Amino acid sequence: MSRIFFSMLAVIVILVCVEAGVAGKRPNVVWIIADDHAAYVTGCYGNTIVRTPNIDGLASQGMRFDRAYCNAPVCTASRQSFLTGRYPRTIGVTQLRTPLPESEVTLADMLKAAGYDTAAIGKMHFNSLLKHGFDVRMERREFVQALRKRGAQPLPPDVKTLPPWKPFRDPAEIWLNAMAYPYGAVDADMWDTWWAHQAADYIKKPREKPFFLIASFTTPHSPFRFPVEYAGKYDPKQMPVGKQGKEDAWQVPAIFRHLTHQQKQGITASYYTSTEFMDKNVGIVLDALKQAGRDKDTVVCYFGDHGYFLGHHGRIEKHASYEEAVRSPLIVRFPGHIKASSHTSALVEFVDIVPTMLEFAGVDIPKNVQGKSLVPVATGKTNTH
Repeated sequence: MSRIFFSMLAVIVILVCVEAGVAGKRPNVVWIIADDHAAYVTGCYGNTIVRTPNIDGLASQGMRFDRAYCNAPVCTASRQSFLTGRYPRTIGVTQLRTPLPESEVTLADMLKAAGYDTAAIGKMHFNSLLKHGFDVRMERREFVQALRKRGAQPLPPDVKTLPPWKPFRDPAEIWLNAMAYPYGAVDADMWDTWWAHQAADYIKKPREKPFFLIASFTTPHSPFRFPVEYAGKYDPKQMPVGKQGKEDAWQVPAIFRHLTHQQKQGITASYYTSTEFMDKNVGIVLDALKQAGRDKDTVVCYFGDHGYFLGHHGRIEKHASYEEAVRSPLIVRFPGHIKASSHTSALVEFVDIVPTMLEFAGVDIPKNVQGKSLVPVATGKTNTH
């Protein structure tokens, strides 16, 4: 009897240890989000001019979604939708200044309830001071305080920099940076760079729990800010300009109609430069994961909140549902689960990101989440080519 008892006890102990092990193996989740980043201005999506080595490297280690679409070509509506896994019309957020309702449950809320530490660093567009499930929240205010405390570095002499940003008040060529001027700061004093380092510090911090981190950058949003070190990286004369067809003429917004081809090239050069600068900051976050030894047990998801027109249909903006504005890059890496250098032609939406992360984390997907998990696609169980 004693032998049977101890055998049964051993089995129970093993089962408890297995359960504890499974719980302990929940992956970290890191979202890296760019602002207004169109898929077509990324090396791994076929662009041969822009330099995005860190995003391209991430794609070579995971899956690139070739037909990923945001659920609104407007920052706030898109961001609040993909953070909840629910459509903009459902959560009642379709305008730029609408706050995310306090009643809405975010991925941070869901993962926090499952035992995760949570942090949001960078641009979020909550339009309120609510934390929405994030233990840590750092935005522009925290950067300004840190910069004021340490002081900004002096600029090189005779450098021409961007004037104050006054969209729709200045002519479009000014607030869209057709001059390809850098922002009046060195790389170390840019808020995106500061956020990248804050995210890196968060990743490297010892902790017992898994974590969900968002590192969200403001680039390459207009006026396509980049530091003085990046000035002149792209020759405007070599920049492509999106095509405008005869069918577009009647609907081109008046504010863009006077822009010359050369000005559009300058705007494109600024956008490409800002994208390269953003990619550098993506690299800081990815390097931190590797240095901390957490790259293998972390689901990394890179995406833009929506796309952008660079002359396409006569526009330099988003705000319309043409392909260039609603298609965005979406890359997911999870070593051991997602095959390296894979890609899919599956038609996916950004509301699908929340249920995908929840399934990878082993957390039940709430019934009111409107997206569908992409895990079967990402892991190769569903053939969509």
